Amino acid sequence: MKWIKDSILDIIIFLVIIGYSITSNEIIEISLWVYTILLLVGKVSYFFVGFLQSKAQKTNVPKWFYHSIYISSIILLILSKNYYLSIAWSIVWILSFVPSFIENNKAVK
Repeated sequence: MKWIKDSILDIIIFLVIIGYSITSNEIIEISLWVYTILLLVGKVSYFFVGFLQSKAQKTNVPKWFYHSIYISSIILLILSKNYYLSIAWSIVWILSFVPSFIENNKAVK
């Protein structure tokens, strides 16, 4: 259960997305865009900065948890008709999937 502590920010952001999908509040939308852009920069930087790769591998959070958070967030954003934000979150999800896909292929070889 230590992994829940490691994923507290993801849980909070997911709750914010739920709040946004219910209220369509403009301030929440702006804060989600800021967080999403920072997340995208972090995900892209993962491929170029070795420090981020070693830090990301130290987490105890199961991969299924991140995938379920991302797909649920995308679905909520689509239902709230914020298609651009849902596309950005889809890119985040893809960029999160690529390292685990590469890691699994290295383990097979």
